[in-house]
Amino acid sequence: MQFYKIEMTINTKDGEVIVAPRERVGRRSVDRDLGNALSVSCERFNEKIIDKGYFFISTSSYGECVFGLILRDYLNVNDFVDGFVKKGKLEVDCIEIRETTLHDFVQKLSSGERNGYVHDEYDVLREFELEDLVHNGPRGMRIDFEERILRERSKDAVYLAAKNYFAKDTFVPELDRIYAGTPKKKAYGHPVDYMIESDDERTQEGITQLLIQALYDVGRIENRRYCELELCPEEHYSRKTVESLFKTCTGGTMVVSVYGTVNPDDDRADGSLYFLEDVCKIIRRYCCDVLTIVQLPRECTALRMKIFENVGDCTFVEIKEELAIDKTAITYLKGRAKDRGVRTDKELMDRVEKGHGYLVPELNAIFDEWYSKKLKTSVYSQYKDISEAKSEVKASKPKGSAYEELESMIGLESAKKMIQQALDSYKAQKLFKDKGLSDDSICNHMIFTGNPGTAKTSVARLFARILKDNDVISKGQIVEVGRADLVGKYVGWTAPTVKRKFKEALGGILFIDEAYSLVDDRDGLYGDEAINTIVQEMENHRDELIVIFAGYPDKMECFLDKNPGLRSRIAHHINFEDYNADELCQIANHIASQKGMVIDAGAMERIKGVMEEACTQSDFGNGRYVRNVIEKARIAQSSRLVHMDFDSISQDDVKTIRAEDIEAPVKAKKTENKIGFAV
Repeated sequence: MQFYKIEMTINTKDGEVIVAPRERVGRRSVDRDLGNALSVSCERFNEKIIDKGYFFISTSSYGECVFGLILRDYLNVNDFVDGFVKKGKLEVDCIEIRETTLHDFVQKLSSGERNGYVHDEYDVLREFELEDLVHNGPRGMRIDFEERILRERSKDAVYLAAKNYFAKDTFVPELDRIYAGTPKKKAYGHPVDYMIESDDERTQEGITQLLIQALYDVGRIENRRYCELELCPEEHYSRKTVESLFKTCTGGTMVVSVYGTVNPDDDRADGSLYFLEDVCKIIRRYCCDVLTIVQLPRECTALRMKIFENVGDCTFVEIKEELAIDKTAITYLKGRAKDRGVRTDKELMDRVEKGHGYLVPELNAIFDEWYSKKLKTSVYSQYKDISEAKSEVKASKPKGSAYEELESMIGLESAKKMIQQALDSYKAQKLFKDKGLSDDSICNHMIFTGNPGTAKTSVARLFARILKDNDVISKGQIVEVGRADLVGKYVGWTAPTVKRKFKEALGGILFIDEAYSLVDDRDGLYGDEAINTIVQEMENHRDELIVIFAGYPDKMECFLDKNPGLRSRIAHHINFEDYNADELCQIANHIASQKGMVIDAGAMERIKGVMEEACTQSDFGNGRYVRNVIEKARIAQSSRLVHMDFDSISQDDVKTIRAEDIEAPVKAKKTENKIGFAV
């Protein structure tokens, strides 16, 4: 689907010269008459192309006219406009045709309706199934998306720009594959889609634009317009509206940005996972007509696999940001300095540690800090004695959406307190260094204990993001492992495996789930080797990462006793309490809201009874249990609705969970093992 803005100067219509009178009233009359005549021509023209598109006049001013055009499929727009000019018996010059956005197209359509040239804007939108997208879905289910028009570049410019990104092993070979093919006169479909993995938004956007440009150059996509949709955990979405957005990208590109907080194994209630699955189904449905580019954080294996599980037969080319080491990092910094018109010096070069890998944001931070200092000491030396205002540091609040997300979570007071204290300790080091406070790194290894569903994993992931957002750790990735990821199959394999996982987690968090499984009765020798290596690596990389051990409270003590050196290296012990009935009811409301549902008072009263009964049982599942209760309620509600009179069902009925949809609690039965024989 393509949208166009067409501007033309009309000299004659049906042989009559368009002359603008000197009087203002007369000019308005000419504009109105010309506009009405062109509107009639558009209507006649549309009768012949009704299955292909819609053409209309938006404004008319002294022969200077603006038209709008929407095409269902790719057609030669120049031939299209020439056909209209010929059919309308027009003599024109200065025709300018530009591909535009849906937003701009709708503005032109609204202007046409206001000027009396378009009969009903809504009818046009409905004809092309755009009404939900333009009016952005029902209340509370709106989506935010961006539209962009590709800025054209030559092939040489594409390759030159590609050198700015650390993805030469995956990106440049894909550009070679794209340009190796013979340019096509039309697009036949998409053999592959793309997945860009980077923590830097500028890198994601830059690679995306270059990919689209290359594909457009060789005829694999027909539109210069592309759309960007961001999936955020706290947002509500309408599947129908998103599907409408994909339809507008037929012949073009849809970019889906997935935040790392959309977690497939989240312990807490989160509707974004369900919506991610829906988006994957839409990607699969439109895989032949719409090129999809998925943007992900650099380290998100579980999320990446979740997408692969739900996109069916779609094939993705993965473009992953690489680390810049030694010469590559130095070359990048020299390029930044050249762009700024300044010379590099030994101080900047010394900031690049030998053998250390850097991402683009890290190198940008190094350069920006150096450049700021150079401005004050060399370029504008009169400011060299001016120091930074530390009062701003003291008054600053924790940064980033992850911190806000943590604060909005239900319960978890002990975890929130610990994270705030960790941030305060790093702030204190910045504030009071000149007063003698040691700037030695603080040990923040931790133990998270709690029953299933108490958000241990969710908090660990948010903690990593919060520390990165507030410049406490350098990368902010979280590497999640269990026994199978650490214990080798054979003697001697375990230690290298553990060290490899620690290396992956440098600059972030290593999260060891069910840590006590390392020392269970199975293969005890290998478990001992794992623990000894963990202790050694914790000491070797004390300042470079945070290790979090997680598991059940009653089993964690045995784990700590297994190696005396382990307990002394863990600074914090945070217990995640089971949710109480009121908190579980809040979680139920949260899940229902994420799905666009409402729980009425009767249903909530019944849910509270279910939760109170659940709280009397051990290991009932906490947040996971609530999610199952709501899922069962949705199934029961669907069954109830299909047996009702269809005409009597209102929109509120469809969105409301009622008391009869809530399954009564089933008390757990205790089974006793009897000794002897049954008669």
